[in-house]
Amino acid sequence: MAELTRALRAHPAIRATCYRLPEVIQGKEHDPVEQITIQEQLTGKDALEASLAAFTRWHIQPDCSAKASFRLPGFVVLPAASRPQTAPLVEDINRLKLEFRALVQRLDDKDKKFHLVHDTFPGLITLQVYRQLTLLPHAASRLGFTWANKQIIQKVDKTRLVAQLMQSRQNPPPLVDADTWQTCVDREIYDVKRLPAHIELRLRRPVKTHPMVNVRWSDALSPRQQQFKGHLPLLLCQDELPAISHLTDYPPAKTRKRRAARIGGEPLIPRLHIYPYEP
Repeated sequence: MAELTRALRAHPAIRATCYRLPEVIQGKEHDPVEQITIQEQLTGKDALEASLAAFTRWHIQPDCSAKASFRLPGFVVLPAASRPQTAPLVEDINRLKLEFRALVQRLDDKDKKFHLVHDTFPGLITLQVYRQLTLLPHAASRLGFTWANKQIIQKVDKTRLVAQLMQSRQNPPPLVDADTWQTCVDREIYDVKRLPAHIELRLRRPVKTHPMVNVRWSDALSPRQQQFKGHLPLLLCQDELPAISHLTDYPPAKTRKRRAARIGGEPLIPRLHIYPYEP
């Protein structure tokens, strides 16, 4: 990261923009997101320095929630000639991030994993370390910043779900009595098994509102447009600045109408976001 920082600061003609979002206060991380106001739009050197700081912001900040991850959407445009130097650095950083994650995930026990990480690196937020840096692979003609506010919907196989529940019976969560846990899981298994054969199951889990970037490529590629998460500033190596649709406050003034969700009613298993579904 230090080497990448030096490389980025070495380019005098760098162009950058980022959008500073409000911090999530400790204890407020589970509050419903109804409004997000862009606190500041930074450009030029200020945006570059904010981006570099965001790339290595891996620790808990005073009064900020450790459960709501930090985000700084934006972009940094480098000269096209810098790609041979920049791409290997980004690849090395992302490889090391994956190796670090693999080391952490070796421990199945959540308590041991927590103590190992936080005894070694006090105050570390692993999700922010895991985040990959994004260097766009092609020149972009447009960057469109927007907000994602949707749900994950997946089909759930009844037989596999019952098998997973059976396996979880012997692994109560921390601070939950084993007998209470087994009674709860047994009830969930019963509820799944008693469903009529024609009733299917769906996982419908809400996704936290977060920034996204719609990228349109300059060349006639397929697909011509691709979407990237806007957790951290994107890196671009190209000489021509793409057209920018800047990030605005959430919710946006105009929203696209979506089809009404076909999965509704009460969840069958609330803790797993499992709903009955009749085709």
